[in-house]
Amino acid sequence: MAGRALDALLQGVGYDTRLIEDPPENSPEEYLDGVRLLLLAPTLSAESRQTLLSEIDGTLKASDIPVLTLSTGLKEALCDGRASIAWPCRLEDLTKKIEATVSISAIQQFS
Repeated sequence: MAGRALDALLQGVGYDTRLIEDPPENSPEEYLDGVRLLLLAPTLSAESRQTLLSEIDGTLKASDIPVLTLSTGLKEALCDGRASIAWPCRLEDLTKKIEATVSISAIQQFS
């Protein structure tokens, strides 16, 4: 439910979103094709999140996709060194963090 609401909110401010509620069984390259940012909602279980991130890290093309985690706790935000934002947050703050994460990733890829 929360994932669908977030999906609708982000679409409402102009993002082209694709809701993936559980990691699909096919390869990350297939379901992440064309994705510019992977936003991990706090509703995703820790096990599913770890499985998904491991699959992405093991795939060259998918590993270039920046990841932004919506974190409900400080420990969760610090555990993997990826970009994160405290959740819940204002939509304006989330969109700023999304844009910053995508920009930083683009700079890192070209340097």
